[in-house]
Parts: sequence; structure tokens; C-alpha cells
Amino acid sequence: QDFASRSDSAATWARTTPHLGPKLFAAMELGGGKGAGVCFAILMAVGVSMASAEEEPQASKANVGISVMLLGSIGFMMALFELTHCYKKTMAKYTWKSISATISIFSAVLIFQGSNGIVEAYITEGVPPMIQFLVSIMQLFAWFCGLQLVLAVITGVLPIKGFDPRFDDFEIMESRLKTFAILLGHTTGFAAINCFAIFQQLVPRTPLATFLVAPCAWVLLYSFGRLTDSVRERVALIGDNKKEEHERMWDEETEETEDDVIGLAVSFCFVQSVRLMVGGTLPNPEGEEPNEVMVSHSDMQSLTLITVGCLLGLFEALRVLYIKKTIERITPQGKNIIAMTLSWCIFFGTDGFLSHNLFTHEHGMMKTVTLALTVTVVALAMIFALEQLQDCKHIDDSIDEAIRAVVNAIGILIGFAWEKAFDVAVAEITSTVDVLPAPLTKMLLAVLLAGTVVPAWYRHILPNIIAIEEEERSEKEGKEGGALGEVAEAEEGRRETLTAPLINEKNNEKADLSAALQHYNNKIAELEKRAARAEELEQKNRELENAIGTINQELGELQKLAAILHN
Repeated sequence: QDFASRSDSAATWARTTPHLGPKLFAAMELGGGKGAGVCFAILMAVGVSMASAEEEPQASKANVGISVMLLGSIGFMMALFELTHCYKKTMAKYTWKSISATISIFSAVLIFQGSNGIVEAYITEGVPPMIQFLVSIMQLFAWFCGLQLVLAVITGVLPIKGFDPRFDDFEIMESRLKTFAILLGHTTGFAAINCFAIFQQLVPRTPLATFLVAPCAWVLLYSFGRLTDSVRERVALIGDNKKEEHERMWDEETEETEDDVIGLAVSFCFVQSVRLMVGGTLPNPEGEEPNEVMVSHSDMQSLTLITVGCLLGLFEALRVLYIKKTIERITPQGKNIIAMTLSWCIFFGTDGFLSHNLFTHEHGMMKTVTLALTVTVVALAMIFALEQLQDCKHIDDSIDEAIRAVVNAIGILIGFAWEKAFDVAVAEITSTVDVLPAPLTKMLLAVLLAGTVVPAWYRHILPNIIAIEEEERSEKEGKEGGALGEVAEAEEGRRETLTAPLINEKNNEKADLSAALQHYNNKIAELEKRAARAEELEQKNRELENAIGTINQELGELQKLAAILHN
């Protein structure tokens, strides 16, 4: 009883005494003896340490989170340096592509989340779900049309006073075009995800009803893309009735960007329906589920989700191998959908696994950072495996294109994972900053981060991507040219074999044909020179007409001035 009363007194001292030394001194005094006091002091030291740890759980979690972020960031950056300078050229190329896709998707999601946060806070808050869906349609339409107009301005198709599209340097024009096409394309893609994911919340919560949203989204976005494609074709033919180089760049880049938009939106809606079938709960439009639902997902459910993505990837590989026929716009869109579906399945499957096994109570910054690091490691391992596959000597060109699509989707996977972590960080900051309302603070942070990241991406990373794509295009053209050359050589050899017995008999006829061929070649060269000269003269005539028009206009102004002076 005396020991118990002294223990209570010592515990009171331990809670009220600010330093460890006085606590131990008090424990030794109340111990009643030297040996007992020492033992009691040791026990109290352990108790004080445990009490201190229990009193500051939040500080401990914050320190662990910062430590993981620090170590993970350093390791991640060093791994990227190693991979971008890898002795294997293919691995370095895929790493650059993944970095570019990660930065673009990160910036695009930040921009959209910031703008959409303002819309939700000041327009759709508290309104019925159908009104939210209609507003999301208008957002999608605005981003889709803005994409067309911005790319038209960059290429000079839509001239704006004060902006130089750089017709004298198409490399600069292409860099600008790629930057805004990728950035606005991904932003438009997430606007489409938001639109059709909200619509998915309105349909009956059955697997069939939610699944049908994905093909409906594909049909609607494809129809809208065909409409804008016809508009671009008509705009390109205005004036000279032919498509110039900058107009061709505008059309092709916009088509590719529209395919990326379809890939993002359709794949996300499909994965949402798969998650409903596997887990029994339809996530919200951002792909999030309540914490208790995330914790309840079993490892088998997470593995099933990842398996669905892998099976679709295998199906696409088999299709590429055995079905050589392609359909314009449909085939690349389907390839993007399957590749991005694989990425979404890996992301959400990994999220469910970590929530069930490691983060049963903590769902904040610590979890998102760990998820981002895990997804990054898995993605880099997948890139390494794909690089080994592409090194095979008998790889098909179509398989090679499918591998490139998967690599781009892996970059989107990494970017989305890190964007989720930064989204939580931005939410934590906006919840504690009282200078501006939370939606405006979030938008301001998004603009500042994008304004810091995008220029560096444009100057230092995108040129590498353009060079890689140019190299891939040259290799593809070289393979096609080599195949045609081999066919021509085989045909020529066959002809020589067949005509060898008749050569001596037809030398004179061959000489006559050679002379006639040379004569016609000279005629063709002369006509080409005349055509070039005619185009040059036509250009000079147009310049002369413009000059004459300017002179006539100035003469008219001088006549008006003379009339005024005469009066």
C-alpha cells in the first residue's frame, strides 16, 4: 500500500515536473531505499518516456511523415538520375517519357482541381446532383473548345495581334504546341473524368448500369472529336484550298490530344464500375471511398483489381499480334483506354492493399506519400520489364507501339499518385491559412506550383521528348524504307533471272529505252524547274499586288488630304 501510494505520488510528480532529472530525483526519494529507489527510478523513467510518447502522437506522426518524404524524395531523385543516364538507351528513353508524363499530369490535375474547387464552392455547392452534372458538362465543353483555340493560336491558324507563332522556326512552334497540347489535353481529360464520373453517380448502382457509362462516354467524346476534326479541316482549307505545314501540325496534334482525353475518361469510368463489382461500393467522382470501406477491402479484392488491368494489357498485346487491321482514330483510342485502365487498376489496387494492411487508422499525408513511393517503385519495375521485352530481336512494330502506350500510361500513373499526395498537402495548408478562402488558396497554390514546374519542363525535359519521338519516327520510316528496298531488290533479282537469256538479243532495244527514259527524265526536271519558277513568280505577284493595294490606299489618303488643303 505504501509502495502504491508512493507510486501515485511519483506519477503526479512525473506529470507536473517539466524535466526528466527532477522526475528521477523525486522517484528515488519516494523509493524508500537505495536499491529500491534505483529500480523504481528506472521503472519511472520508462513510464515517463511512454507517457511522453502518448502525449504527442501527432508530432510523432508528422515527424515520421516528413522523414519518409525526405528519404523517399532523395531516393526517388537519385534513381531518376541513374535511369535517365542509363547505359541502356531504351531505359533512359522510357524514363524521360515517364518523367514528362508525370510532370504534365501533375500540373494538369492541380490546375483542374483548383478551378473545379472554385466551381464547387461558389456554384454547385448544395445544388441537386443533376445541376452539378450540367455544370460539369459546361466545364468539359469550355476546356475542350479552349484546347482547340489555344493550339490554333500557337500554330498561327488563328492569328492574334502581338503573338508571333514563329513560322521562321518550326522547332520552337512544335515545342510550344507539344507543351500546351499535353497540358491542356490532360486538363480536359480530367474535366471529362469529372463529368462522366458525376453522371455515373446518378445511374442505378448496378454493375451493368455503371459499366455502360464508359462506352457512352467514348461515343460522345468520339462524336465531339469528329465534329471538331471537320471544323479544323474546313478552317485549314480557307483561302488557298490546301493544308499548310502549320495547319497540318495543328490538326495532328489536336487529334492526338483528343485521343488522350478519351483514354483518360473512358478508362476511369470503366475502373469505377470494376471497383463496384469487386468491392461492392461505387467510389465518388474523384475515385475515393470512405476510410472504413478502404480498410475493409481484402487482399484478394486488391489483387483482383490489379489482375483485371493485367488481363486487359495481355488482351491488347494479343490483339496487336494477331489483328493487323486498324481503324482510324478508334484503334489508338482503344490502345490508350487499355493502357490507362492498367494504370488505374494498379493504383487503386495498391491503395486498397496499403489501406488494409498498413494504414488501418491513418489516412492522411503518411499514407499518400507511402502510396506514391510504392506506385513509383512498381512503375519503374514495369518500365524495366518492358524495356527487356522490347530488346527482343523478333519484336513486332505493333507490339513496340503498344509498349510505348503502356509506358505513357505508367507516367500518368506516377503523376496521379504524386498529385494525390500534393493534393492532401494543399488541403492541409488551405485548412490552416485564413488569409484567403480555401478554394482561392488552393487555386493560388496550384497556379504557383504549375508556374514553377511547367517552364522547367518546357525548357529542359520536353526537348528530350521531342528528340526521342523524332528518332522513333525516323527509325520507323527507316524500317519501312528498308522493307520496301528489300522487296524492290528481290523483284529486280527475279527480273534479271528471267531476262538473262534474252539480254544479248535485245541490247539495241534496251539502249533505245534507256535513251528515251533519259529524255523523259530531262523533260521532267525541266518541268519541275518551271513549276518552281511559276510558284516563285506567283508569290512575287501576290506581293506586288499587296504593294499596289497599299500604294493605292496611300494615294487615296493623299487625295483626301489634298482636297482638304484645297478647300
